[in-house]
Amino acid sequence: MSDNPDFGYSELLLPVLVYLQTHLDSDLSLESVARQADMSPYHFHRIFQAAVGETLKQYTQRLRLERAAYQLKIQDASILDVALGVGFHSHETFSRAFKRWSGTTPQEFRDAHGHLRAPQPGRGQSLNQYAIHYELSQVRVRKLHPISVAYLRHTGPYLAVGVHLFDTLITWAESRGLYHGDNLLIGIGHDSPATTPADRLRFDACLEVPAGAQAEGDIGTQVIPPGYYAVTTYIGPYGRTLEQAYHTIFQRLSQLEEYDIIGLPAVEIYCTTHLDPDYELNHTDIYIPVRKR
Repeated sequence: MSDNPDFGYSELLLPVLVYLQTHLDSDLSLESVARQADMSPYHFHRIFQAAVGETLKQYTQRLRLERAAYQLKIQDASILDVALGVGFHSHETFSRAFKRWSGTTPQEFRDAHGHLRAPQPGRGQSLNQYAIHYELSQVRVRKLHPISVAYLRHTGPYLAVGVHLFDTLITWAESRGLYHGDNLLIGIGHDSPATTPADRLRFDACLEVPAGAQAEGDIGTQVIPPGYYAVTTYIGPYGRTLEQAYHTIFQRLSQLEEYDIIGLPAVEIYCTTHLDPDYELNHTDIYIPVRKR
């Protein structure tokens, strides 16, 4: 039986990849994930490595450390909470793994406002063609650091927002020495499609820049305020499924017992260095502002 993903294994593995990205704090042992794929551990190991180019352990370790680096950069959470939130069981284990991966301790990385590693294209991206659904993580309330951004505003349907806005921001930042290759890409939705006419919806395409960067022409600057946000990780394509995901997210937020929903603006942080509208395994963290009761 061939291990080539073109022989049908991709349809089986894609839901597993989506599951891994939304359950990094869960048991992702070979035995557990093989059960998720309804395969024997031995068979799953062979198929996964052939299709993705990494073993399951290497793949999940890398995802956990990449997610941790991103959270250290933007969230006001203790290092232990970051470690536990991405599936490590102790501060010490996490710190050792993080230093091997990044060359710095988690605290040194945070103190230096660390730079995230740009995701490297891998064989797993060939599985994109089989993506037909999305998945959401559990909702977690996190405190966000203030984030300074440059932005271009789109007015009109959210589904009509163009990737070119982000490309324009990157080109502008590069020409002014404000771009270091992994600035956060962020979207801010100011209005609810349920109450605001589609042609009046406001969306800001944003690029993280140093505090104090000056506005210029159509490019403005703003600060995403610090505070408590309900965070949900969305894995899937952009478009209608993201719109559907928002309905589910707000239904879940209505069940929070210790927080009230502020609701807007909704902040989308795209865990990539370049938005690809055709890629259907996009990782987006959706931040909805909340307040403690």
